[in-house]
Amino acid sequence: MTPSHVDKNAPGFILVARVLNIIVLICSILILLLLSVEILQAPFIIPHQTYLNIQLAICMILLIDYCYLFYLAPNKWRYFCNYFILLLVSIPYYNIINLFDIPVSPIQSVLLRAIVFIRGGYGLVVMINWFTKSKATNLMITYLVMLVAMAYFGSLVFYGLEKGLNPSLHTFGDAIWWASMDVTTVGCAIEPVTTSGRILAVILAVMGMSMFPILTVYVTNYFQNHMPARKE
Repeated sequence: MTPSHVDKNAPGFILVARVLNIIVLICSILILLLLSVEILQAPFIIPHQTYLNIQLAICMILLIDYCYLFYLAPNKWRYFCNYFILLLVSIPYYNIINLFDIPVSPIQSVLLRAIVFIRGGYGLVVMINWFTKSKATNLMITYLVMLVAMAYFGSLVFYGLEKGLNPSLHTFGDAIWWASMDVTTVGCAIEPVTTSGRILAVILAVMGMSMFPILTVYVTNYFQNHMPARKE
């Protein structure tokens, strides 16, 4: 990430910051893959020590990234206040809970392990900014990618929650279809039967509806920038 409050003239800033940002994105994808394997093979089983070690290593990388940019920030208090949420999502909550043997529900277990997606999403925004200069295009691409990621993650959680309980849910493909229809606000014949599933359905629908104003801004900006050039 490259916050506006960081001294970008610091030696090696661009190289180190970009490398850390890419590593953060890779770590987020790795977490998603691990969750996919776990949920599709045996929903909500307790992960083995290797998984915990990977989760801890990823969170340590996130903390190093945050501390490095905090060190470079000219106004450290302002940086801390503006990006405090990034510090919170870098803490290895699941490892702490496992260390102290704190009981959590299956859905809480998945959410705690997936919280690093928030940090990965921020890193995605920064990386898109490297390649596009238009703010409208940045917003559009970022939201589309996040929407797809959220739909996939939602299908994973939905499948883990409702498999064996929902008579309409037979395969993971059904869960993907449900999430895709829900996020596009079309609706699906598969209805959630658990409370967590219903909450997830609302979240996906809200994200899908939020897409329309963003799409409107993008289309309007596109024609405003290209129509004058064509007339000339």
